[in-house]
Amino acid sequence: MIARVLISTFLIAAGIASPWLVKDLLDWRADEERSHRLYGKVERLSGRLKMAPLSTPDPVSGRAEEQVDSTGLDQVPYPLASNTIRLLQGMLPGTMGATGAANQPHYGLNDAIPPVPAVAIIKETGERLNGELGKMGLSLGNPLFVRIFKEERELEVWLKAPGKPGYTLFKIYRIIDWSGKTGPKQKEGDGQTPEGFYFVSTSRMRPETRHHLGFDLGYPNDYDSLHGRSGSEIMVRAGEESHGSYVLSESDMNEVYTLAHCALESGQPYFRVNAFPFRMTDQRMVKEWSRQPKWMDFWVKLKEGYDFFENVNLPPDVHVTGGEYVFLLH
Repeated sequence: MIARVLISTFLIAAGIASPWLVKDLLDWRADEERSHRLYGKVERLSGRLKMAPLSTPDPVSGRAEEQVDSTGLDQVPYPLASNTIRLLQGMLPGTMGATGAANQPHYGLNDAIPPVPAVAIIKETGERLNGELGKMGLSLGNPLFVRIFKEERELEVWLKAPGKPGYTLFKIYRIIDWSGKTGPKQKEGDGQTPEGFYFVSTSRMRPETRHHLGFDLGYPNDYDSLHGRSGSEIMVRAGEESHGSYVLSESDMNEVYTLAHCALESGQPYFRVNAFPFRMTDQRMVKEWSRQPKWMDFWVKLKEGYDFFENVNLPPDVHVTGGEYVFLLH
């Protein structure tokens, strides 16, 4: 019994170690002659065991190509050892977590997973949203309007159906993170997310970011710039931490991005994003007079834009005149 255990342990250890030994011979020392000899031995051994050869020559180029089994997947020698290497790759010291040759990439647990293209996300998400939209008399490509409420952690998506005088609330998404406190962003690195009136055109859509998908708010806008505020790459995006942006889950960002993309593709030149510190009701504003007097003059102007939409169900056309927001019907 003991002998069997010892033999089994030795065989398992040898199986796990063998890929590292082969890798040492082929990669670390780059000994071409030795690698050819080893390759020939393996070929002869595979022939004796009536196994498929490791490679076959291309009839055109004469170069060897890897064999693929009937399932269409590459044959992997030492599958147990290979899986063990992948498991340990992220835990090994840097000198041991060696990377394979350029034409044989080795992906470990710490390697980035290639992102799903935005086109594929839009297609899949759009097909899924069609049913929800149809029940509300809406469709992909309808004009879009977005409202953000920091304190409530809510992002509202409104769509305008053809022939309807105003916008319809399609869905409210949960904001999983934003930076700082209520109050505007004033300078780069202050740890605040902006408040104000922004617009997003096609050039501000971000289909490929390290945060999955997103769109740039366009901060600082004209008002922000006139008041000396600074910052860049402030977005609504997916992710985990804010760093100045408004963050949604990946699945929610897929939906918001798809609706925005389709609206712009259908001819909307840009969509508006109104970002507020909280729902700016009269009662709430009365409370803030004593709590945060520092921002009250600014918030009174934000409330004008908030009330505009609440009253006419259309987002205001926002301009900056004399350093102040001006709201017009468009």
